[in-house]
Amino acid sequence: MNKRFLFILIAVVICLTNFFQPPRVWAANDGKFLEKQKFFFEILRNIYQPLEFEQYQPYTKNWIEDASKYKNFSSVSVFFDSFKEGFLAKGEIFTIYNYWYLKQTRMLFDFFYNSIDWDSYYKNVVWARANINEGMFIFALTLSVLHRQDLQGIELPAIYELEPYHFFNGDLMHDAMMRRMSDEEYGFHKSNDRDAATNNYTSKFASNYYGEGKLAYFTEDIGLNAYYYYYMLEYPYFLGGDEFGLNKDRRGELFLYMLQQLLARYYLERQSNALGDIGKLSWEFPLKTGYYPMVRYWNGIPFRSRENNFNMREYDSLKLQLMRDHELRIRRLIDAGFYNLSNGTKINLRQFEAIDIIGNMVNGNDDSLDLDYFKPVDVYARMILAQGDYFGSPEDLWPGPLMHYETSMRDPIYYQYLERLLEFYWQFKSYLPPYSADEINYKGVQITSVTIDKLITYFENFEADISNGLPFNAKQKSTWDYSIFARQKRLNHKPFSYTMTVSSEISGKGMLRMYMGPKFQNYKQLQTLKKYYVEMDQFLIELEVGQNIIKRSTKEFYYNVRDRTTYTELYKQVIQGIKEDKPFILNMSEAHCGWPDRLLLPRGLTNGYDIMFFFIISPYVPPKVPQYSTYTAGCGVGSGSKYGDGLPFGFPFDRELIISQFNSKNIFFKNVTIYHFDSHENN
Repeated sequence: MNKRFLFILIAVVICLTNFFQPPRVWAANDGKFLEKQKFFFEILRNIYQPLEFEQYQPYTKNWIEDASKYKNFSSVSVFFDSFKEGFLAKGEIFTIYNYWYLKQTRMLFDFFYNSIDWDSYYKNVVWARANINEGMFIFALTLSVLHRQDLQGIELPAIYELEPYHFFNGDLMHDAMMRRMSDEEYGFHKSNDRDAATNNYTSKFASNYYGEGKLAYFTEDIGLNAYYYYYMLEYPYFLGGDEFGLNKDRRGELFLYMLQQLLARYYLERQSNALGDIGKLSWEFPLKTGYYPMVRYWNGIPFRSRENNFNMREYDSLKLQLMRDHELRIRRLIDAGFYNLSNGTKINLRQFEAIDIIGNMVNGNDDSLDLDYFKPVDVYARMILAQGDYFGSPEDLWPGPLMHYETSMRDPIYYQYLERLLEFYWQFKSYLPPYSADEINYKGVQITSVTIDKLITYFENFEADISNGLPFNAKQKSTWDYSIFARQKRLNHKPFSYTMTVSSEISGKGMLRMYMGPKFQNYKQLQTLKKYYVEMDQFLIELEVGQNIIKRSTKEFYYNVRDRTTYTELYKQVIQGIKEDKPFILNMSEAHCGWPDRLLLPRGLTNGYDIMFFFIISPYVPPKVPQYSTYTAGCGVGSGSKYGDGLPFGFPFDRELIISQFNSKNIFFKNVTIYHFDSHENN
């Protein structure tokens, strides 16, 4: 085989909430892989303009009708019939939180997913690119890439490059558009100072919603919002867990833990800004916290805002009552500790594995228990807060940030809502017995010391390519020479390392977990503050008898990913890999399924912000399926082999604590201070 087709994938896929992979190299000696990667980059280019690549034009008129070209033609035929009756038109606003659009999106996904081979798939994708609403197309295409086994390892452009309108303020996009109209060379300049427009956070404007705007640099961070978007597409509530293997990944438990970790990380950022506790959403109106998102859709319509001291619409009172009824049903179920199915089967909810059942219920997953009775509370909550109508007429649709995955994290009231939603999580955990001394302790293992580099945060300019959302005349020049950037100050930290000394009387495996959380004065406070501890790292260690020295850098942390290489640069690398006799290397430390490394630490203070680092080495508990044993590329969604051990997510903070056990020798608390400087140059 020609060596030019050797594709090397350095898979350092690292993620928050335990869906991580190890640093490793995946080699695919398949010449078609690069061609597939090239296809996705081209088909998504300038998504709001007509498809510009001539080689795809023959497939834009018709889909493949041959029933033998589909794994499940009966499902696909439903899409054919529905499309003929009418789908969401191109150029219209799309949201997944509308029943009719969700139904159409699911049918479009089935159309892609059931295409039997690559030839059928890519021709159907080309047809959809020319005929389907742009937002729906991006959503369904991304779903298919994430869940089709033959596309594992494919990387799509970052969502903030595909849909920059959802990530950058409307004034920036307007400025770039006007400059593009007045200067034909705008986007093609080759000077060192690239064509870039500066993006402000909403805190720069008058609407500061009771001080919450101080956190706009965090809540509006494009990496944070992209992280949440991709998680929600990897585990969408409307896809069956058994059909797509999602239940193998402890889907319900992962959902609740992911939200708990997001809330904890947000809490630490609030504390560094002296904003106090988050406050639980009480559904008592008026709601004090408004939000003015300052972003606009492609067609110029602004995202719907929510006024300060917001009163719900008159007809939303029924939604609120229904949602409270559904909340009460789940609470009563948790208190009862069991559930009887219609076939007489009794499900025990006093086992720690039952958190998966509760998580599926709370998220309203497609195969949750008695979905007709335990409705998805999340949908009702979003409809009230975003002033939407799930079953409403598309003609009346005007979505707010909470009606999109990629903008939900921007709205400060979402975190107040999470405080309420996660009561289900802690209510369930309250019925589980505390971990025993044997479960917490690792006999014969003692952490004797931990030393950590100085912790420093700073803001630095970051540039994201927004040219995919701006008009371009393909007859002028190559679309891949066209680049316009959004420049924005983003939080970052100086890389740091720690050195741990461990004394061991035994040899064997151990799992080292590292958390950060609020500083406390006495251990009793930990009982309350435990829910705000963020898992920073987790990895397997080999202990030897005697003294063990463990050195770890943030560059090795499992959960973190670096900023993405731009869409255009990746495409050029793919083309080079195809044309030249050398391997193409895609660095998967930039994978979509990871927590942004730059947000690892909360912003420090000039005189220091004190927090607590927590380390625990626990005995190795093998997972049910050996890690990485069932997949070789991608993020392992639906593989069942993503996790390093079999302990519950959040161990040991996920249950009521017996404080005396936290004096165990295999546990180490470290007071640390984070310092902040105005710019990287000041470090």
